[in-house]
Amino acid sequence: MPSLRTQLLLAPALSLALLGACSDDDASNAAKDAGDAVDEASNDAVETTARNIASAQGEDEFSAANIEVEGDLACEANADDQADAVDISCTGTSTDGQDLALEGTTDEIPGASVTELEGSFVGTADGDEVFSVDTLGG
Repeated sequence: MPSLRTQLLLAPALSLALLGACSDDDASNAAKDAGDAVDEASNDAVETTARNIASAQGEDEFSAANIEVEGDLACEANADDQADAVDISCTGTSTDGQDLALEGTTDEIPGASVTELEGSFVGTADGDEVFSVDTLGG
């Protein structure tokens, strides 16, 4: 499968090729479909980056609160349509059996820094808040 970069570079070329071979309605639909595919790929990349950063940096935040995470935090990220806000939700277990959760939202584009996310984040252990930060990592 081609890399995301290759896919993003090929999408406009594919759209132009389709435009030359189709009627105006077909060309318009093909261009819209190609644009939607690029948007979806962009959101997927943003969500993947946010998940990875949140997992690693969330573990560091729990550690700073004297709570050791067993294994890795499992994180989900959902970008809005413009990919300018990403909701993050992580769960895990501490080495002493506490249920851990990390919830937050970043309004920066993940990947601007590969080591931190700016936004608003809260970590809980067995439902009790153990940290609240404006930056994960850094």
